[in-house]
Amino acid sequence: MSKRRRSDDEGGSRSRRSHRPRHYLYFVVDDWTDGYSIYKVDVADLDGDPSADLDSQASRLPGPPVFRLECSHKRCRNPRFAALGSRIIAMDYRENKATTRVLMFDTATGGVAVGPCVPAELRRLYRFVPACNSLYVVGTLTSEDPEYFRFGVLAADVDKGGWAWNAGLGGPCNLWQVVCTAAHPDGRTIFFSTYYGITYSFDTETREWKHQGDWMLPFQGHACYDGELDAWVGLRLGSDELEPGTVCCCDVVSAGGGEGQPPPSWKIVKEKIVCDDRDRTIGTTLTRIGRGTYCLVEYRAGKGGGPPEDSRLFYATAFRLRYDKDGELRGTARRARSYTSPRKSRDWKFNWWAFGM
Repeated sequence: MSKRRRSDDEGGSRSRRSHRPRHYLYFVVDDWTDGYSIYKVDVADLDGDPSADLDSQASRLPGPPVFRLECSHKRCRNPRFAALGSRIIAMDYRENKATTRVLMFDTATGGVAVGPCVPAELRRLYRFVPACNSLYVVGTLTSEDPEYFRFGVLAADVDKGGWAWNAGLGGPCNLWQVVCTAAHPDGRTIFFSTYYGITYSFDTETREWKHQGDWMLPFQGHACYDGELDAWVGLRLGSDELEPGTVCCCDVVSAGGGEGQPPPSWKIVKEKIVCDDRDRTIGTTLTRIGRGTYCLVEYRAGKGGGPPEDSRLFYATAFRLRYDKDGELRGTARRARSYTSPRKSRDWKFNWWAFGM
């Protein structure tokens, strides 16, 4: 990977920094009996020491919620949320999924739009891939066809206005094989790596698949492109040597390379972003919250040995990524804060999502 100069975001005058747009972290949690709440956290409020024990400093997620979605946990136990641009998108939040319309909450305007119904071809949703100004939804063709996945593309309809689906696009592999995805900076190609060690790319304009090689991108989940690093950034795929929650960057693969090109080089961040007490960590997600800035969110069980349902605790750590003079990946300007979330309904597992806007 090439070395990059430190960006203006890490230096410059105070007046320049003061005019930057504010960025926010949005939590989606099922914290009440009848549905889900969306909370808004100002990233500037993350001002704690990331190496400290923040349990005793935890505060409630700032209220009131900016949006609440009524969704009975007794009738719908697997709703899905995704983010695209400034919108948080809700799907499958009703028991009768045949009539479930997509809901879009715009964090920039506070408005809520009602989109089209989720197509029948995507009866079982599996993965969301935000790319090319669209949301690519991966799911099974029907409930009787669990082996092969299809794309459903949710995008703005320029001609008619509103939003529309284009469903039924096929793929070369089983949906359960997909480990990570990454959108190429060319604005039209999406990469898919499977746990069998094979990587494919999909051209969203020609709708053609290409076998890129018998190797995997090093991520778990979705990776985003960082223009300052000229690399993809995401969470490193777990291994015996690396802890879950390890941040990683990877060289961008040529979209036109095709089969036979070598696997890309990658490196992990030198600083430890996750907390030391990993036994209490239940889930981890990484989200981008602005140019060159990221936030690692850990969902953790509280101390005392009780079941995790008795304590909903989030550690949020904001940081920047850059290459040092030796070309190593460094996590700088780290700052953290902890939050708690109530849980009034205990008849199902706790669901949560975190999105940077």
